[in-house]
Amino acid sequence: MDWRDGRHSRGTTMVDLTDCDRELVHIPGTIQSFGVLFAVDEEMKVAQVSENVTDHLSLRVDDVLGRPLAESVDPASADEVRAVLREQRWLDANPLSIGARGKRFDGIVHRHDGATILELEPNPDTRDEPSIHHPFRVALLRVQRASTLSELAEVVTQQMRRLTGFERVMFYRFHEDGSGSVDAEARDAAREPYLGLCYPASDIPAQARQLYLRNWLRLIFDADETPARIVPALRPDTGAPLDLTFAVLRSVSPIHIEYMKNMGVRASMSISLIVRDRLWGLISCLNHTGPRRVTQRMRSACEFMGRLASLQIAAFEDRELLTLRASRRATVGALQHAMKEATDGALAALVAQPKALLELVDAGGAAVVGDGTLVTCGGAPPADVIRAIAQWLDEKGDRRPFASASLGIDFPPALASSELASGLLSFALPGARLMWFRPEIIQTVQWGGDPTKPVDGDAAGRPRPRRSFARWKEEVRARSRPWTPSDLEAADEVQRRATEVDIERRLASEQRAVRAREEVLAVVSHDLRNPLSVVLLEAGALLEELPKTGDERSHKLRQSMERISRSARRMNALIKDLLDLAKIEAKTFPLEIQSVESRDLLADAVIDAQPLADVKHISLVTELNELPKIHVDGHRISQVLSNLLGNAIKFTPEGGSVTLRTQRLDGTLSVSIADTGRGIAPEDLAHVFDRYWRPKGSTSDGTGLGLYIARGIVDAHGGRVRAESSPQGATFSFTLPLKVRGD
Repeated sequence: MDWRDGRHSRGTTMVDLTDCDRELVHIPGTIQSFGVLFAVDEEMKVAQVSENVTDHLSLRVDDVLGRPLAESVDPASADEVRAVLREQRWLDANPLSIGARGKRFDGIVHRHDGATILELEPNPDTRDEPSIHHPFRVALLRVQRASTLSELAEVVTQQMRRLTGFERVMFYRFHEDGSGSVDAEARDAAREPYLGLCYPASDIPAQARQLYLRNWLRLIFDADETPARIVPALRPDTGAPLDLTFAVLRSVSPIHIEYMKNMGVRASMSISLIVRDRLWGLISCLNHTGPRRVTQRMRSACEFMGRLASLQIAAFEDRELLTLRASRRATVGALQHAMKEATDGALAALVAQPKALLELVDAGGAAVVGDGTLVTCGGAPPADVIRAIAQWLDEKGDRRPFASASLGIDFPPALASSELASGLLSFALPGARLMWFRPEIIQTVQWGGDPTKPVDGDAAGRPRPRRSFARWKEEVRARSRPWTPSDLEAADEVQRRATEVDIERRLASEQRAVRAREEVLAVVSHDLRNPLSVVLLEAGALLEELPKTGDERSHKLRQSMERISRSARRMNALIKDLLDLAKIEAKTFPLEIQSVESRDLLADAVIDAQPLADVKHISLVTELNELPKIHVDGHRISQVLSNLLGNAIKFTPEGGSVTLRTQRLDGTLSVSIADTGRGIAPEDLAHVFDRYWRPKGSTSDGTGLGLYIARGIVDAHGGRVRAESSPQGATFSFTLPLKVRGD
């Protein structure tokens, strides 16, 4: 029956799946009549009570409401309830032994949703009841000794029936799509067997499953009884119905009562099987011929067995996972080695190892699809289908492994390829995706009634459960064997190792690039700068020798030498900028931090920029506030100031002004340089600090690296640089911390 783990969807109607899921089963407003319920306030006065208090305690409802609980139960019992609530130890204390009106009751107290609830069940005289200790001990030992899941299911159903006396006990397992199957059964010989039958998800709606997760045991004493109303219907303090999520006596949904009657069931008890906070299944106990009273003591024993069975199921799953993990370890290692040795992409290398790749997750075929590439092995669908599946998965945007045992249902364009690819397990890396395929397995499934039959509604349009539970066979197609947790873990491991290989390759490539860049920089720094220095020196010497006035030949020679000098200086500046660029990007930018007088640093920068400003009749204005000593590399900060002042002067028209301002701001020294030029276009403002950026239409012979390097210098000092602009001009500012990093 494993096909159900492939999210098998049934053709049930909306009234079945939606209306049933909306039923408010946790606030029915009634309780089962085999006990009585009190809701008490902070002062231990009764705020609500079930109307059957008369039947159990010979008290009228009006005589109970608003009165102290101690007037309904023995004062000593009321004091015990008060102590349990005060110390918040009801989980350990339940059941309490409660005396009331000369009778003994099992008391269950709990607090939920701001309400305190006390439930009383008659405690029968058990002196003649056989002890459950020995049969319960035998049952536990047999459950513990079960070595397989199927053996556990058989033992649990047999022992639970022997302990409780129910006419039928089933071991019911849920599947991924919400449907369930009867995996084991103990029953009266005269009863029709349910073993092997499947039931749709709608038989147990979503909100009922949530209650099974929150309550390990649920008893329905008698489907034919009339439930007892809670009086008043709404809580006096909130005006809302009383939430009975954790109440033992909570009455049963009318839909479920009708469902039981249609099955011929009079009483039931369900014990949850919860594995890793997931509702794995149920131990379902049914009585067909009459009510079935199960004492609190017996229910506690059954709950314990359910908890033990849940631990056993988890242990079986862990054992299977560990066994598969060990058997797959060598295969994963071999695949990783293939990925490391491959000259192409890491994933493409896997397809060159088809046996290991397919055996890893017991797949029938596999494919690797990337940008312009597609490689397959084993039984795989056509290339156009594979590419369509890859695009569909990429659009989902989830990088985790994706698994489906009903690919044609999840992605209809793949339905025509179900014979080879009903199952899909896939994950992605940047630029490539690996897919495993499993072929179609055609199965015949036996349902407990036709799950496709439309659900009837009553006169008010409310859903009514199906009436027939006769065996109904269905041939299931377009589904593969499901992917197990160990399959998903194996895919996750391959993805992790492929990612490691990919990262190692990228790192190795980057390291090679860094080494090549360092070698080029070494050549640039030594083999180019030294000859340039010689060219500059020789050109300067020749210019000194040449007469400043003379014949035309001497004049042309002087112009040539000046061009050589200018070009050599520009080349030298470019080499210097490239060296700085490389150090910034390698995060190895060297700084020689010293204590520097910021006033002197700024004054020198203005003095150096003054000749450039004078040529264009630009006013250099300084507004220097309190200027402290700063710990910086003075030479590098001078480089920043020179660049920003030079740019401001360059882009300010003649007769304009450039203003240098400073202020202390939040432990930093802020320096800004504002000009009266044309400003920077809004679309360019975000890019002014990019490498090689230059304004549109610029005729400057700059490298486009000055602002990028300026930002790198400021960042290396732990500061920030920014640019602002308006039609009246641009402002560049930067901050420097007043303390050295690490102080």
